[in-house]
Amino acid sequence: MKKLMKFAAGMLAALMLAVPALAENATRPNITAHKANGIEIDGKLDEWNLDSPAVVQDASQVIRDVVFWQGPNDCSAKFYLAWDEENLYMAADVTEDTPLGAIEMLPIDGEDNLKLYISTDPNADPERQEYATNDFLVYFVMDEGYWDTAVDRSMLPNKDVRQRYVSMGMDGGESVLEGYKCAVQMTTTGFTWEAVIPWACFSNKKIAVYTPAVGDTLSCNFAITDISYPCPGTEYIPQMAWTGTLKINSNPSLWGSVTLAE
Repeated sequence: MKKLMKFAAGMLAALMLAVPALAENATRPNITAHKANGIEIDGKLDEWNLDSPAVVQDASQVIRDVVFWQGPNDCSAKFYLAWDEENLYMAADVTEDTPLGAIEMLPIDGEDNLKLYISTDPNADPERQEYATNDFLVYFVMDEGYWDTAVDRSMLPNKDVRQRYVSMGMDGGESVLEGYKCAVQMTTTGFTWEAVIPWACFSNKKIAVYTPAVGDTLSCNFAITDISYPCPGTEYIPQMAWTGTLKINSNPSLWGSVTLAE
């Protein structure tokens, strides 16, 4: 009996230790990206197929400063992707009570921003624990009515393929995101936003331009950062993500996925 009790206690302890790992590697959510059909980049989502959103609206999706998140009316979003042979399209329907905030002299995460995590390799191992060559993090930053963006690859372990693509304005850089365009429309509850990024922006001398095809499934994730000012002289920056934890910034196994469809 004592041996049985010790065995049972050992099994219970092992299961308790395994719970966080299981939580981090739960079934990944998936959305569908339909082929773009006449999408005009004007901030309106009239031309979009909106039947497969990545919804970010729950307290469990707050990955930073959760105590300062005041519910879906404070900050929440629905993200969408679309595609064609030349471009990736992204849209967001954002609910936020203080949209488009910024803290001067702080880096990208010191401003209201949207993030897209995307792989351009449909054959990538979904269980990979670190960024691979074809993994990208794209920042979309709003500062005083001006949208800017950067494709950040500084998290890549291989220094030979690290690179930071910066669009016009950000950090004083010249536009290297040729063909990138975005637009925003303010709403009574926040804003709607859309952008187009050529697939060629996700390439360099060592990374071939991705050729998308119906049926491809790509790792992806979305995040939104919301600037808040609860009292003078302090800044709190809640961040929400579609799936995962703060480790999504270094661990693609915590991302979801998108499947390309007609």
